[in-house]
Amino acid sequence: MALSTSTSTGNGGSHGAIAAKQTKAQVLESLAEETGLPRSQIRSVLAALSDLAKRHMMASGSGEFVVPDVGVKIRRVQRKARMARNPITGEPISVPAKTAVKVTVLKALKDAVN
Repeated sequence: MALSTSTSTGNGGSHGAIAAKQTKAQVLESLAEETGLPRSQIRSVLAALSDLAKRHMMASGSGEFVVPDVGVKIRRVQRKARMARNPITGEPISVPAKTAVKVTVLKALKDAVN
């Protein structure tokens, strides 16, 4: 997969659409070609970004993390306890309260899709 080696302006529209899903190795390679940085540095940046997001999601963390220039917000949310039904037997089941992670697409990314 050949991409130009010019750096992106951050607007997300400098290149055409990528038709196929990419593996982690392909993403690393694409980012390395795009930025001119070695894959090891790209890997380190992505690992640090992942660690940062996890630390925000921890119980004592802020509970919210926006991935800059990607258009994604990650939030920790509390789900209330509720009653549900077993779809096979129809029997009522108690679903306990829990903490979940919610990912929201921001306007810039929504606009890029439409």
